[in-house]
Amino acid sequence: MQIILMTKRLKAAKKVHCGARHIVVASLVILCAVCGISALFTHLSISWRLPFVEQQIAHIKNEDMLAREEQHNANLQALANSIGQLQAKLTQLEGMARHVSEQTGVNIPRQGEPDDTSGQGGPFVPAPLSEEALRGEIDALSIQLQEQNIALGMLESGLRERMVRRELLPSVMPVKGGARLGSSFGPRFDPFGRGRAIHEGLDFVASPGTDILAAASGVVVKAGYHHEFGNMVEINHGGELITRYAHMSSLKVSAGDVVRREQTIGILGSTGRSTGPHLHFEVRINNIPINPNRFL
Repeated sequence: MQIILMTKRLKAAKKVHCGARHIVVASLVILCAVCGISALFTHLSISWRLPFVEQQIAHIKNEDMLAREEQHNANLQALANSIGQLQAKLTQLEGMARHVSEQTGVNIPRQGEPDDTSGQGGPFVPAPLSEEALRGEIDALSIQLQEQNIALGMLESGLRERMVRRELLPSVMPVKGGARLGSSFGPRFDPFGRGRAIHEGLDFVASPGTDILAAASGVVVKAGYHHEFGNMVEINHGGELITRYAHMSSLKVSAGDVVRREQTIGILGSTGRSTGPHLHFEVRINNIPINPNRFL
């Protein structure tokens, strides 16, 4: 390989011969120079920590820290919102419990609250706001909500049962508008002069034509004429509890009818073994007469 050199100093062109050996040596020299410069630059970057490299590392660390802090704050805010929602639900349930307690007179125990009579005190030390603490508070509120829901469910069930029982208890005055008591429950002299007798109910005296009301809800088991009770109605209120209404002038129900509390079942009169217009009212359990005053 020939290389022709031409410069101002040379009066004529000069030929330089380069063989393969010269080319290989030149390539090796150039490669060693490049590797040396790269190694030197790397050494200087690590040893001296060039300012722009350190700035890049600091910038990356700062961005990562800000992102983590932003995510942490977002998590805390989400947990705080959850706590607020749970507290609102708990407050709503407690308000319902207080309302039910006021309406029914039933005291509802509150879960998770200290006894007013217990001694408490000590300095105020604010608790650190941490994700773990917020999750613990959420768990505690969730437990309180579950307990409150269970308590309200049991109370609702008990109230429904009480309402049903109240509906089936003969506690309504069976004469519309009220009446005068003509004869009480227990021993008395027979109104037809047959001596001392047991009166198994109450006699209510009122004007003829007054409505006779069902003392409680139930099913009519008897409705017809009886030679002693006259026009009579018997209502079963569940189990063996029965009320009897006698001496009516006419009936408004038939056997098998389902009647509601305070429904008109007949008209006051004087039929059967009776001395005048009145209602004979009985309450019987297992066919044993019970003083109606216990219910009215």
